[in-house]
Amino acid sequence: MKKAGLLTAAALGAMLVLAPAGAQEMLGAGASSASSGLYPAKQQRKPRSGGATLMIGEATDGMLNGGADSYVLEGRAGQRVRISLSSSRFDTILRITGPGGFEMENDDAPGRETLDSMIDTVLPADGTYRLSVSAYGNEGSGGYRLATMDPANPARGNARPIAMGATVNGLLTQSDDRAFDGGFVDYYAFPGRAGQRVTFDLGSDEIDTTLAIYLPDGREEANDDFRSIDGTDSRLSITLPQDGTYHIAASSFSPGEIGRYSLTLRQADADVRTVRPSSSNSRVYALSVGVADYDRISPLNRTDEDASRVTAALRSAGVLAPESVTLLNAQATRANFRRALNDITNAMGDDDLLLVFFSGHGEKVENMTTERDGSAETIELYDAALFDYELAEMFESIDARTLLVIDACFAGGFDNVIDQRVDRMGIFSSDEDTLSLVASGEKSGGYISHIFRQALEGGADMNGDRAVQAGELGEYMRREFYRMVLEEPLVTDAEDFRDMQTPGWQHIIVDRGGDGMPHQQVLMNLGNAYGERVARAN
Repeated sequence: MKKAGLLTAAALGAMLVLAPAGAQEMLGAGASSASSGLYPAKQQRKPRSGGATLMIGEATDGMLNGGADSYVLEGRAGQRVRISLSSSRFDTILRITGPGGFEMENDDAPGRETLDSMIDTVLPADGTYRLSVSAYGNEGSGGYRLATMDPANPARGNARPIAMGATVNGLLTQSDDRAFDGGFVDYYAFPGRAGQRVTFDLGSDEIDTTLAIYLPDGREEANDDFRSIDGTDSRLSITLPQDGTYHIAASSFSPGEIGRYSLTLRQADADVRTVRPSSSNSRVYALSVGVADYDRISPLNRTDEDASRVTAALRSAGVLAPESVTLLNAQATRANFRRALNDITNAMGDDDLLLVFFSGHGEKVENMTTERDGSAETIELYDAALFDYELAEMFESIDARTLLVIDACFAGGFDNVIDQRVDRMGIFSSDEDTLSLVASGEKSGGYISHIFRQALEGGADMNGDRAVQAGELGEYMRREFYRMVLEEPLVTDAEDFRDMQTPGWQHIIVDRGGDGMPHQQVLMNLGNAYGERVARAN
């Protein structure tokens, strides 16, 4: 059951041109730059639009003297760019604005314990963008470094070729290119094919290695120590998501290290689990189910709308596959559910995401032998219950990235579906012994449904790169849930295996099966700029 309650609270290799406003101040006393490498100092050349030019792949050093330094950037729709701002003198703020109200700001680079800033994004339109360099709270001044990168072509066409099965011996020296973090780096290029399972090994007796693989669309997979504290070598095993040129960056953990290393490319062993990056062409195949108009049990309010709104949010995000299915009220029968799941999974490709969403009643059934606690949980479809172990059986043969979202009482009992295979993630509205409340204050059937829709509308893209990672989605769901209930917890009822109820509290459950769904796994690319299919209306 669901308990009533109230809410209380593309072109790769393209060029960027940056024209600083106030170039004399930026290049004043104290500014300095390296003279060689991937990010060479900005050379003195004819000013453009009143300022010096900066090509993609270059960096410049500036001096902030209060206020903000401003730059303009000419970009193209679908162009992925990475921009970093670092300083040892002040806490940096990096901001970009552009056509159509596009705006992003970063204080501290995502996933790093640093006061530096980074923006990694796909530009939404052709046109002029403005960058702003400032200090947090406008308190601070001093030298800074602004770097740009095209992650689809980090070596700017100067990578060394390497073939499958080859081993190369290299040497990091002070004359090498500079990586985005300022360290020395050697780049290699490898022509990959979609579906290849490749292991990249980088080892050294002289340096603590860092290995990064840049995908053809500009996304990155990286590894520092594949044996954790037992070694300093690096390894990545990847199932390549698309045809194209992959760039390999051989560098060091601490910027400035030099020394010999070896790099090997080989086919991944059959028993090795590989990283499966989501390509820019992947789609979300959604089975979205909402039941409010029950006949056999008490009706609910707006839980059918939850499912419709999830479908609409996926469609607006440009990720919904045309084969997706929405089942509402009387359509949401066991037979229709099973048929839709079968049809969707048969239509999916290897790189797609399966999303199963449900909002409605859930129940806990006692005297069951399927689980150790003697009970089983259900989602209540229109005509009958669907047990957790039955859904697990339906999912048993599905080998695809899977996201299961259930907003119903006792929803946490469906964690067995997630834990039976890797590459699965579950978001549940309550523990398996706790009722879920109705979020009528948000005009939604449930709290989790409301927050999940907001996540799909862009809220979960926490670093602004137009890709939603598993870790980002989990963090957004938890943060927004507890933000709503911070002052007044959701008081509900809990029920044990003896069918006895006691006062309890509702909490969100996010289950990635341990590291079954890695934190950095991309679930969906919002507003895909690379020729997405637009899903038909249901």
